[in-house]
Amino acid sequence: MVRANPASFALKRRVGLLFALQFLAMGLFLPYFAIFLSDKGLTDAQIGLVLATPLAIRIVCGPVIAAIADRFGRRSAAISIVCVISGVAVAGFLPAQGFVQILMVMIAMAIFHGAIIPLSDAYAMDTVRAGEGDYGRMRLWGSVAFMIATLAGGAALEAMSSNLVPLAMAVALVACGLMAQTLPELNRSDPAQPALPSARGLREPLFLAVLLAAALVQGSHAAYYSFGSLYWRGQGIGETAIGVFWVTGVVVEVGLFMGATRLGMRMPPMGMIALGALAGVVRWTLFPLLTAPAAVLAMQMLHGFTFGAAHLGLVAFIAASIPARRAATAQGLGGTFVGLVTALGTLVSGPLYGADPAYAFWAMAMACVLSGLLLAFAAVRGAGRTLREG
Repeated sequence: MVRANPASFALKRRVGLLFALQFLAMGLFLPYFAIFLSDKGLTDAQIGLVLATPLAIRIVCGPVIAAIADRFGRRSAAISIVCVISGVAVAGFLPAQGFVQILMVMIAMAIFHGAIIPLSDAYAMDTVRAGEGDYGRMRLWGSVAFMIATLAGGAALEAMSSNLVPLAMAVALVACGLMAQTLPELNRSDPAQPALPSARGLREPLFLAVLLAAALVQGSHAAYYSFGSLYWRGQGIGETAIGVFWVTGVVVEVGLFMGATRLGMRMPPMGMIALGALAGVVRWTLFPLLTAPAAVLAMQMLHGFTFGAAHLGLVAFIAASIPARRAATAQGLGGTFVGLVTALGTLVSGPLYGADPAYAFWAMAMACVLSGLLLAFAAVRGAGRTLREG
């Protein structure tokens, strides 16, 4: 019988807690921040612009901060800094009044917040390379925390002010920053050559095509993240039920993360992204057509694939393509692609949702169709074959 290394177990727990704390904040932000903005008196178009702002800023700031962390080799320190500053900035939403003040606070927060997930994913992959953990099993604690925050937040908002949303987010992010200070800086060695040629690395056209394909699937959540809760509330559905709808998909996502290692052995990264794209076409086509609770719950199970499979595929694709010493930069570039597509999707969703909510969600379905076409192009040009042979 082989005993687990206590130090390895402790590191896995801390990385899991790192994900849990940052996704506690996300579990409040994604379902309920639009409701907070609506209660602040913002219009649908203003809400769309405010929510698109951090995604646009992340395009520039995320990769820059990640590259700085790679340059100085201090990923855990960088995670701590960006989390604490983001948490302090989020607290600024509480006194902010009016569209301009809220937008200014969002800009301040977004400069640092966009780097949290790429840096955390890069650190988690360092842990995997060091033989200290399994990415899916560490990342699943983020999904569990997301579910807890979403359910608890929905129940709390039935009786409390929506000011609870930025307040709880601020506490979670500052706690995440403090916890990151306990993480050791890991040695980032490259035990083997990456599966894709690294001569051009981040400029490899097929690499960029697959990143864009994954970003289209991830970015197709723009209408859902911005207006999903408002749409359901407009159908007369309460916040508690809305929280249950959000959590239903994340339950499937957790199961996917638990079996990520086994799934990865059976399906190449591009296959997982393609699975997410297919699920996205079905999900976003049906989204505005289903209002019966049982039907919505069934549809929400597809979130495990539109987000979970696409995310796992993207992380695995980057890990197989780029040397470890540039992993945070590559994850930041992936975040840039996702941020760009999501920002554009959010900006487009505002006026489309105002014209007819169905138009916004059907536009997201078309993004997933485009993702599938890009993946087919990359496979024909050899990216899929290269990865499978690597």
